[in-house]
Amino acid sequence: MDNTHTAAAPVVVKLRERGEAVVRPDKSWKPYPCLLTRRELQELIANQLG
Repeated sequence: MDNTHTAAAPVVVKLRERGEAVVRPDKSWKPYPCLLTRRELQELIANQLG
């Protein structure tokens, strides 16, 4: 775990123009399925976690 203070981290803020709208995804948006089985996903996660 990294003990870096959040105040020491550089902060980059992009300011919006006054007329610029916030882009939000549609409420009906869903990610594409990865087509892996539950067992395959569990094996991938187990390999990554060690």
